[in-house]
Amino acid sequence: MKHWHIGEILIQKKLIDWKQLEEALDEQKQTRESVGEVLVRKQYIPKFLLFKALAERHAMPFVDLACVFIDPRTVERVPRSVAVKYGFMPIEMRDGAMVVGVGDPRAELPHQEIAEMAKVSGIKTVLCTPDAVNTAITQNYGDRTGGTGVSA
Repeated sequence: MKHWHIGEILIQKKLIDWKQLEEALDEQKQTRESVGEVLVRKQYIPKFLLFKALAERHAMPFVDLACVFIDPRTVERVPRSVAVKYGFMPIEMRDGAMVVGVGDPRAELPHQEIAEMAKVSGIKTVLCTPDAVNTAITQNYGDRTGGTGVSA
């Protein structure tokens, strides 16, 4: 099975054209950014559409954290420090497993340790934008300076 590059997926979905991809590839050589970062910075594609395509590339579901209910009982199972350290947001329980949102499809989460800590059968990851993960952590755990518990 061919492993598609993100630019190919975006072209296939008609979200960008070949000229935009070529510009982004040329610029990437100088800036060392990812092709996706260049395309977003140049406003050729919104960040959330880039992450939807990344989710597809990595065979992960994409979740818009601004549009889902984050269960406070699920959040309580994971300390804020662990969520921040590994860059994920606990979202909900599904079939005994905890669904967590990550902002990087290549994130290496210690699934077993998190599952044991949270007393769940496993961890299922979904892709979200990094900004959405950070915002959800702040909203559900409180800000870095004052909040230690789940906000009401």
